[in-house]
Amino acid sequence: MPDLLEVGDRAPNFELPAIYGYKQGYTSPSAEENVKISLKDFEDKSWVALVFYKYDSTPEDTRLMVGLNEGLRRFKTREVEVLGCSWNGLNSHQQFIEVYQFGITLMADEYKKVTDLYGVIKEEDDMGKMVKYIERSCIVIDKTGCIRGLWRGIEDLRGFGKELWEFIKAEKK
Repeated sequence: MPDLLEVGDRAPNFELPAIYGYKQGYTSPSAEENVKISLKDFEDKSWVALVFYKYDSTPEDTRLMVGLNEGLRRFKTREVEVLGCSWNGLNSHQQFIEVYQFGITLMADEYKKVTDLYGVIKEEDDMGKMVKYIERSCIVIDKTGCIRGLWRGIEDLRGFGKELWEFIKAEKK
């Protein structure tokens, strides 16, 4: 496992298959085939709030993503792209976006490479068996690829969107 990333570090590049969320004025999310999202896509264009969560459609992760989705327009006004990342596949992401009408792009890290690269994989003992899971985390990356903000073990799932917004307002004037 790589060293834990810290504020001021350069964010590792990644490329993952993704499903775009709803765009304003459209009646359904993008169902484009073979969409890949890379951190380099945002270089010199916008900041990225990279949100790692455990699973699509669980009560906890739904609260987290709904909270972020509620502030999506505000994030876009400050040129911040919110990206969600979990181990679920594209079909699961598509369904998650459609059910909750998310505008957030969701990326599928089915091979656990990006979650490992960003150090958000944790292990816990579950009845005598060690089980790996994603620690709910958010990493804010600026236009140059530098990490500007970092949250690990997010607990206030519904209120995290507001906390992130306050950070963005303060950092990106």
